[in-house]
Amino acid sequence: MSNRLLAGSAKVDITPPLTIPYLGYEPRHALFQGVHDPLYARAVALDDGKTQIILIAADSLGYNNAILGPTRNFTQEVRQRIQERTGVPAANIMLTASHAHSTPETTHARRLLDTPAAEPWLEVLIDQLASAAAMAFAQRKPSQLKAGAGAVEGLARNRRIIGKDGRIVGGPETTWLEAETTSGPVDTAVGVLYLETLEDQACTVLANFACHPVTVQVQPYVSADFPGAAMTLLEKSLPRCSNSLFLQGACGDINPIRNTTDFADVERYGLMLGGEVIKVVGQLSAPDYPTTTPTIQVQTETLLLKVRELPALEPAQQAYAEAVRQQANTLTDAERSHWVREQRMAEEKLLLIERGAAPIPAEVQVFRIGDVALVSLPGEPFAELGLTIKRHSPARHTFVIGYANGWIGYLPTPEAWQQGGYEVGEGPWTRVGPAGGPLLVETALKLLATLWA
Repeated sequence: MSNRLLAGSAKVDITPPLTIPYLGYEPRHALFQGVHDPLYARAVALDDGKTQIILIAADSLGYNNAILGPTRNFTQEVRQRIQERTGVPAANIMLTASHAHSTPETTHARRLLDTPAAEPWLEVLIDQLASAAAMAFAQRKPSQLKAGAGAVEGLARNRRIIGKDGRIVGGPETTWLEAETTSGPVDTAVGVLYLETLEDQACTVLANFACHPVTVQVQPYVSADFPGAAMTLLEKSLPRCSNSLFLQGACGDINPIRNTTDFADVERYGLMLGGEVIKVVGQLSAPDYPTTTPTIQVQTETLLLKVRELPALEPAQQAYAEAVRQQANTLTDAERSHWVREQRMAEEKLLLIERGAAPIPAEVQVFRIGDVALVSLPGEPFAELGLTIKRHSPARHTFVIGYANGWIGYLPTPEAWQQGGYEVGEGPWTRVGPAGGPLLVETALKLLATLWA
């Protein structure tokens, strides 16, 4: 068993040019008008003398591996570039995203390559992500790692409101609970890893929390949302901390308490999350707080997940044509708005059908660092799936990380498929069928058991 740990970290500005679109409602791809705050790719490299791993946390909506076109794979190309520059095996590299919605639309809800500036920008982005990883690897120094946890109450809420009949009555932007309604679970835990160099006590912080960064979605200014505000607070408040990584959790059905609001709430949520992480770092930084055994191991498995049942093509085509026809005959703005929405929903069904019924590759990757487990899933897992992994994990500290190594859409629970609602709606945001989420959880627990055997 190794008794040493080398660690390095770095960050690279990945703020896009204003020629790259964000995910809007109508149109689905809209262009930014300015930058409210910059986006970063932050990376950490760890080396126990036998095994090397690299983790990248990007201020990003999430990277669908098809965004480069049907013959290429985004995560594979990022990993390959990093392997060439560092020698770290591709299987030991984890690419994660914060899922901030005020970032470029890289989830393939619409074909990004139809935007003229997208292809050259994506090539630059791959190099930026690889550069962050390579710089972190080059900065490795003897270090120690400590792990802890806190909790943030009052920031996140489960956005699915269920009536007494077991059906959904409130969606993502609903803020009320009526009598005889319930909502699903929320994971309030904040996992914290604290890396400190032995030479000069410079530190790097990794924070894991589950909540959709939709505070300022569908508005024309680039922003890392509240995770960016929280990490900026850490770096400004901790004099020896030059880099802090946000690792998004299982937040598929979790929104901020006030849903979509404004930049004032971005700062409030950043204070709440960042403040709790700073408190935990204060505890971990004590010289008598125990360090984590630096032994590193990796397990990964790629599954082929069954696609959901697809809607019928002809009715969707007819609905689309009817919505277009009705728009030409509307007399009021309200009528036109209705038929524009109907057209888009029919278009989403057609896009879902177009993506096809071939099984979807999904990678589950687990890093073991001493008594800490980092478990990554490639889509938007519901909170209950993440909590299930944590409950049954043999690790002392388990971080469940969504939006990692590819974006494959929502991963609801079987119960959610029965309840209905947006997250299981017929669109490209949910292509994986009802068995997908539980199968990924089962695989994650199997890999954890192998690592802790």
